[in-house]
This record gives sequence, structure tokens and C-alpha cells, in this order.
Amino acid sequence: MVPEARQLHAALVSAFPAYTTRVFAERGYPLDRRSVETIERAATMLDSMLTVELERPFREQQRSPLQLFREALSVVGEALSDGGIDVAGADVAVAGSDPYGLAPGSSSVLGPEAHEAHVAWGVAKAAAFTRQTATKQVERSVVVVASDRRERESIVDAIRERGLPCRAERNPAGVVAALEEGAVLAAAVDLSHRSGREIISRLVAAGISTVVYGDAVDDLAATGLLAQGVHTVVERGRFLSDPAEFLPTLA
Repeated sequence: MVPEARQLHAALVSAFPAYTTRVFAERGYPLDRRSVETIERAATMLDSMLTVELERPFREQQRSPLQLFREALSVVGEALSDGGIDVAGADVAVAGSDPYGLAPGSSSVLGPEAHEAHVAWGVAKAAAFTRQTATKQVERSVVVVASDRRERESIVDAIRERGLPCRAERNPAGVVAALEEGAVLAAAVDLSHRSGREIISRLVAAGISTVVYGDAVDDLAATGLLAQGVHTVVERGRFLSDPAEFLPTLA
């Protein structure tokens, strides 16, 4: 998670209880034990959702931090509805998905710390997109992720001998960086790598043709991987005999 995302994550989770209790007071909603427990549960939910979303590269993020903030507030709204609480007066701007008028219109109402963190994150996101769309040439390579160093080096050498650019990455952070640079042509991932499943998911989500290899991969596991979007699943010995053979046709 980039520093701006970490700061925004912490600021939004911190702002959630204070913002929600302030809105309760302004709207006249009861702030009893049940409400407090619901707010705490929603804050925990927000924490988890932000962690998942902000860990992703900017281009892979599907929902904005404020969307997640509003989604967490919907839990509070449902609790009010279940408790038979009347909606606040007609002067409160509401939507069908937010009948109690809990959702913030912008981060500015969440306090200066949350607002400044949100702005800083937006600037970082814009800068990342600008870097990714710059006209400079980025060499795209086949990325290899393997647990064993010698095996990793052997695969890279074999692929390079076929005239294809190839590089090794050892962990999810390296793969994410390569994806953000637009530097991944295709990938080969060792299923036994401790972060193999996570890396495969990231590559497939980014639209990268991915070969997965491993020891005696059973039919059920292979079917699941292929359904996930993996290009090919192959037994380790066959793959190591000629790694380039199993890669997709690369222009």
C-alpha cells in the first residue's frame, strides 16, 4: 500500500465513528448501546474493505474510498430501519440507498485530517496514471515467479534463449510494480510459491496470460485455475523441460 493510501485508510477509519455520531446528534437519531455497537461493527467493515481496495494498484481499484465509506454507513442505516427509527425531517437530503441521510457528500465533512488525506491520495492516483500513460517505452517481459532460486534462473535462461525478454520476481510487491509499469508480457507462476495464489489472481485480474505449473496438479485444482482465467496449467517436470513451449503466442 502506497504511503498516501495508508494515510487515507487510517484517517477514514478514525473519522468514521466521530462523523457518524455527529450525524446522529444532528438528525436526532438515538445513540444507544445498540447504535454504538453497530457503528463499531461498520467501522471494522470499513477497515477491511479499505485494506483490500487500497492494496491494489490504482488501475485495479474498482471502488473509491468514499464509496466504501458510504457502503459501511449503509449498515448503520439498516440498523436504524430495523429499529423502526423515523427518517429525519424533510430538510435532510436523502437517496433511495441512503434514506437516513448518513452518507457524506464529500470528504470535507469528515474533518481536516481525512479531507487532506483524501486530496493527497487523489493527487498520488492522478500522478500514477500520468506516469503509466507517458510516452516513454517500457520493455515488456515474461515474468517468472518461482520458489526455488535455481529453478527460477533456469526458467528465465530458457525463455531468453527463445529470444523473449524475461525477468524474475520473488513476491507480490515485485509483480504489482511490474504491472503498474505496464512491463508484463506474460507470466509463469509456481503454484507452490507461498504467495502463488495471490500473484495468480493479480495477474489474471490485470489481463495477463499466465501459465501455472506445479507438482501433480489434480484435475479439480487445474479446472479451478482455468476457470479463474489462467492460460495453461502444467505439471512441473513438463514445464521445466521447455518453459517457452507453454507460453502463449507473443507478438
